[in-house]
Amino acid sequence: MRPLYLFLLLWMCSLAHGVELLGEPKVTVTGTTATLQWKTDVACGTRVSYGPTADQLTQKAEGPVTAAHEVVLQDLKQGSTYHYSLGSARQRLHAGSFLVTGGGDVAVPPKAEAPARKSVLEQMREVFTPGPKPAPQAPATMAQPRAPPTQVTWGRMETLRDHFERHGPDFKSRNPDEYAAQAWQHLQRGRAGEVWMKWDESDGTLRVFDPKTRAFAAYNRDGTTKTFFRPGNPSYWDRQPGRPIQASKLPF
Repeated sequence: MRPLYLFLLLWMCSLAHGVELLGEPKVTVTGTTATLQWKTDVACGTRVSYGPTADQLTQKAEGPVTAAHEVVLQDLKQGSTYHYSLGSARQRLHAGSFLVTGGGDVAVPPKAEAPARKSVLEQMREVFTPGPKPAPQAPATMAQPRAPPTQVTWGRMETLRDHFERHGPDFKSRNPDEYAAQAWQHLQRGRAGEVWMKWDESDGTLRVFDPKTRAFAAYNRDGTTKTFFRPGNPSYWDRQPGRPIQASKLPF
């Protein structure tokens, strides 16, 4: 009777108080296996739903009732990005994504804590004060995250050559694949909370802007790139539609 009593007690506590996530979940990718770990303030069920896009989380993995959760996802496809949500069967606590590189252990870092916010006046001064043109971004280096194949990150392959020829020189891109990789890395900076983002629900577009380098990109609902360039008008970002969004609230 004691196990049944304990289970009922935990279940009643979760209903009364709800379940809260403690800290940032940890995702570790090893080859074609991903291990997701997280902690909750009370013991509850363990479930991870995952799939190729944020609205196709058709696969599930579950674990025991506990406060220290761990789920292992196996037989994942190399070079693919997986979206996931985790929590219990009753409550979703967190959503995110990870890349399966197929190499050695890769710890997916938690989203960086946002730096101390500057006043609106200070931000406007940085963006609008005339000054020398910012230095172009350097090509991708080994210190930057390795981008998936271009076919995975770019939305419409038939447009890539035109975008590269018009905007590749802004970033010293040597070829279309490097240009597409730099656009993907720009999105990862948005996921880490390092640059500004706007989400336009009307057409499912995420816009990401770096006020320091003035690099701008737009992404589809599934995270693939629409365009990547440096607008010449300082007010371009302010005129873009959408609402500001934090990295933790991204829909994909």
